[in-house]
Amino acid sequence: MTKSGRKKLVIELQYLGTAYDGWQPQPNQSSVYDVVAEALHETTGETHGPVVAGRTDKGVHAKHQLISVRANRSHDHEALVAALNEALPKDVRVLSAREGPATFHATTSVRRKTYAYYLALGDAAGDVAWRVEGLDLVKMRACAQRFVGEHDFKVFSAGGKASGTTVRNLRAAVVEELGHVDLPFVGRVRGPLVRVAFEGDGFLKHQVRRMVGALVRVGRGELAESVVAEALRDPATPRPEISSRAFVAPAR
Repeated sequence: MTKSGRKKLVIELQYLGTAYDGWQPQPNQSSVYDVVAEALHETTGETHGPVVAGRTDKGVHAKHQLISVRANRSHDHEALVAALNEALPKDVRVLSAREGPATFHATTSVRRKTYAYYLALGDAAGDVAWRVEGLDLVKMRACAQRFVGEHDFKVFSAGGKASGTTVRNLRAAVVEELGHVDLPFVGRVRGPLVRVAFEGDGFLKHQVRRMVGALVRVGRGELAESVVAEALRDPATPRPEISSRAFVAPAR
């Protein structure tokens, strides 16, 4: 059944980012956007590209990623999910599809985003976690709370300012030790692991990886918590001990 008029499809995805150069399309590189846009065109005939809630870097995975797509007609949502999963590679899956308000925009309408990063304290986690040793989790938890609230995260960004500002509001920051975690595509990953998670209204390019890098250095005793506090209090002052590429957590 179809109806004329402009509509919005809201689609929930999950994907394993290992084989992709991030979400954003780039010349001569494989992006998640490219395979999703191709599958959408193949299954629906729609020509508008998908808008994503939050771009992911090269090698970064997504568990509940939302996209919105302008559509010229209505679609059977159950059939659309099945058709998209048939067209997509096995490392990209559609979880659900629905019709949203015409004004819905995945990037700006989503009010809460969560980014989780895993640290491996042993050898069993493979490439889904960053292997580190010698962490003081008490220090890391205390420092993580510095990020909660509205701050200018300029020092922790790679220059991406999609909304024209480097100010972001983080509602929560968690550092927790886990015996194992069950992840899409990967299955059960055995620990010991540390899950570092942030919830907020959005994140700047490389912001979470720089925050995690800083927390790991605090946990190792290589960086004082006061340096993180000063970087948030005075974002105009360069902080190479935080912003240097050498201290950015690897993409996971």
